[in-house]
Amino acid sequence: MNDSMTYEEKMPDELAEKCRSSLRDGEKIHITAATDLSENLRFEERWLVVTDQRLLRLNPDSTNGISSVDLKDIKSASVEELVGAGRLNVEMGNEQVEFMQYTPSQRKKFAQIARSIDQLIKEKPMEFGDKVDKTKCETCGRLLPEVNGVCALCTDRLAMLKRILGYMKPFKRKAIWMVAISLLFTVAELGPPFIMKHILDDVLGIESQVAAGDKLSLLYWLVGAFAAIRLLSYVLEIFRGRLSVWLGGQVTVAIRDDLYNNLVHLGLRFYNKRQVGSLISRVTNDAESMMYFLVDGVPYMLSNALLLIGILILLFMTSWELTLLVLIPVPLMIMGGWFFWGRLMRVFRTKYHRWGKLVGLTSEMLASVRVMKAFAQEKREMRRFDTNNEGVFRGDYESEKETFIFFGTLSMLTSTGLILVWYFGGMDIIEGTFTLGSLMMFISYLWMLYEPLQWFGELNTWSSRAMSGAEKIFEIIDTPIETDDQENPVAMPNIKGEVVFKDAFFAYEPGKPVLKDINLEVASGEMIGLVGKSGAGKSTLINLLCRFYDVDEGVLTIDGVNIKDISLEDLRSQIGMVLQESFFFSGTIAENIRYGRPKAPLEEIMTAARAANAHDFICAKPDGYDTQVGENGRELSGGERQRIAIARAIIHNPRILILDEATSSVDTHTEKLIQEAIANLIKGRTTFAIAHRLSTLRSADRLVVLDEGKMAEVGSHAELMKKKGHFYRMVETQHATTAILGVGGGKNDPNKEKKS
Repeated sequence: MNDSMTYEEKMPDELAEKCRSSLRDGEKIHITAATDLSENLRFEERWLVVTDQRLLRLNPDSTNGISSVDLKDIKSASVEELVGAGRLNVEMGNEQVEFMQYTPSQRKKFAQIARSIDQLIKEKPMEFGDKVDKTKCETCGRLLPEVNGVCALCTDRLAMLKRILGYMKPFKRKAIWMVAISLLFTVAELGPPFIMKHILDDVLGIESQVAAGDKLSLLYWLVGAFAAIRLLSYVLEIFRGRLSVWLGGQVTVAIRDDLYNNLVHLGLRFYNKRQVGSLISRVTNDAESMMYFLVDGVPYMLSNALLLIGILILLFMTSWELTLLVLIPVPLMIMGGWFFWGRLMRVFRTKYHRWGKLVGLTSEMLASVRVMKAFAQEKREMRRFDTNNEGVFRGDYESEKETFIFFGTLSMLTSTGLILVWYFGGMDIIEGTFTLGSLMMFISYLWMLYEPLQWFGELNTWSSRAMSGAEKIFEIIDTPIETDDQENPVAMPNIKGEVVFKDAFFAYEPGKPVLKDINLEVASGEMIGLVGKSGAGKSTLINLLCRFYDVDEGVLTIDGVNIKDISLEDLRSQIGMVLQESFFFSGTIAENIRYGRPKAPLEEIMTAARAANAHDFICAKPDGYDTQVGENGRELSGGERQRIAIARAIIHNPRILILDEATSSVDTHTEKLIQEAIANLIKGRTTFAIAHRLSTLRSADRLVVLDEGKMAEVGSHAELMKKKGHFYRMVETQHATTAILGVGGGKNDPNKEKKS
C-alpha cells in the first residue's frame, strides 16, 4: 500500500479500499496480515493492520467491521499459545486484552508481528525477522502439501522443463548432434511404407504398368532399399540412444550436484523441519525419475514430433479425404491426454510422498535398532512399516491404474480411426480410385501417426513423474541458505578468541525465546563453564557461537567483529568441538582424526592421538591407525570414541574450543584419561565447556549459570559456592542425588531390613 510497509499480505480490493478510507491523515501502514479464526474461534477470515498510530482489526463480512486500538495506549504485544489455536494479546494498563486469534499454522507470523508491534511502541526500527512460512499458495489460495512447499496446480511446467533443459547448455554440441540424428532417423522411418506401396502396386499388383521381365529386378532394388533403410535406422537409433543416455546422465549429475551442494549449505532450521528419509528420497528417487524423462522422454518427444509432421504431410499428399477421417479421434486423444495429465500428476505426487515416508521410517528404524530391541518394540515397528508399506502399494496401484485406463482409452480411439480407413479406403479401391498399395501405405503411416499420439500418454507418465520430482528437487535448490557470508565478508585467518554477547536474544520459534538478554565478555584463552538445567539455553549459546543460527536481537562479536560479517570458512575452521556423542564417518581411525585437515601427515595424527591419550589403544588394535571404525564408530567403545574426537579437535588446532558433555557416560579410569587429554587441548584456547557433572568444571576460569534463557550468575566455582545462589543449590541437589543413588536396595541392603 505504501513504501513504509514492513510486511504485506494482499488484501481483497474492496477491503483494501475500506481500510484506506478509515485511515487518519498522515497515518502510514506498516503491516497487513490475515488470520483464519474469528473472535468466536470459527474458521473465518479477519485482517490485522498495523499503522504508525493504531492496530486495526477488519472483518470482511461486516458492513463496518473495523475496530482499532491506539498504540499510545498499548504497553506491549505478545502471543499466547492455546490448544489448537493462538492469540495475539496487547497489554493496556494492567490488563491483557485479546486482540486476534489464529490457528497453529499462523503462529510464526503472529509471533513476528507481536515483536514488530513492540519495536514500534518502543520507537525502535521495525525488523520483521525471518521469512514467514507459507501454508497457502499465493496464486490460487489452496493449502500447500507442506510448509513452504510448491503448489502443483500453479507450477509452470513449461518453465520447469526449460529449467531442466537449461542444464544441457554445457553440452550444446552433443545436443545439436542428437537433434540432427533424430531428424535423419525420422526421414529413414518414413521410407519403408513408401517402398511397400511400390512393391504391392508395381511388382505384385495385377494392374502393374511395369513389364513382367523388369519386375524381378525392381523387387531386388526395392527390397535392397528397404534393408538399407532399416540398417541405417538401426545405426542411427544406437547413436541416438547413446547420446541421450550420456546427456540425460550428465544433466542428472549436475542437478544432483546442485541439490547436494544446497543440502550441505542449508542452515539447521531447514533440517529441523524435514525428515531425513524424505530428503534421501529426493536425492535418489526424484532425481532418477528426472533422469528417465531426459533419457527416454526428451529424445522420443523430439523424434516423434518430427515423425508426426512428416507423416501428416505424406498422408495429405496421398489422400486428404482419408486423412481428415483419420484425424477425427485425434482431438479426443489430445483432450484425454490433458485431462489425465492432472490426474497423473496428483497420483504420482501422492506416490512419491508415500515413498519418502517409507524411506524415512526405514532410515529411522535402522538408526535406532538398538533402542527398538532394548524395548522389544519389533512388532510395533512392523505395524508402522506395514501401514506405510500399504500406503505405498495404494499409491503404486492408483498410478498404474490411471496409466492403464489412459492407454486403454487411446487404444480404443486408434481402433476407431483404423476402422474408418479400412471402410472408406476399401470402397475407394472397389471404385478404382485408390490402389491396394496406397491403402497399405496409408494404414502403415496411420499406425506410425497413432504411435506418437499414443506415446503422448507415455510422455504424460514420464513427464508427470519427472515434474513431480523436479518440483521437490528445485524447492530445495531454491531454498535460500539461512546463514551465509555477507557480500564482502571480513577475512579473519587468525582469530584470537575474544567473544562478546551484547543484549543477545534468540528463539528457535518466534514468540518462544530460548536466550534472553545475554551479556557476556570472554577474554582470549579463558575457559567458561556453562551450567544450567536441561533446556536452559547452554547448547543454544554454543550454536550461536558456531553460527549455526544468528541472534534475533543484539550482537555477537569475535575479536570485536560482528560474527555475521566474518567469513564462515575462517570462523568455523578455527572452532573445534568435542560433543557428548561425536559423529564418526565410515573409514579408518586416521581418516576420522584428520577430518578437519585432510592433508595432515601421519606424524601429526600420531602426535594428536598421544595428546588425547588415544595412541596406546589405537596401536593395540590389529590394524592400528588403519582400523575401520564402522558406521558412526560402532566398532569403538565410548571412551575410545571420545579420545579420538579429542584428537580430531587437537589436530584441527582451533582458537575457540567447545566441550559439550565430553566426559559423560564413561567409567572413572576413562574419565581421568579424557580429563588429561582435555587439559592438553584447552591450553591457550578460548574454551566453552558444558557439563551436568558440576565437579568437572572446577578448573574453569568462570562459570555462567543459565536459568530459563537468562544469565542467573557468573563467577568462579569458589565464588558461586560462597554466594549460595543458583549454582550452590544445583551442587547440593547433585550431591543429594548421588547419595540417594548410593543406597543399595538389593537383598543385602541393611536399610531394607530396617524398613521391614
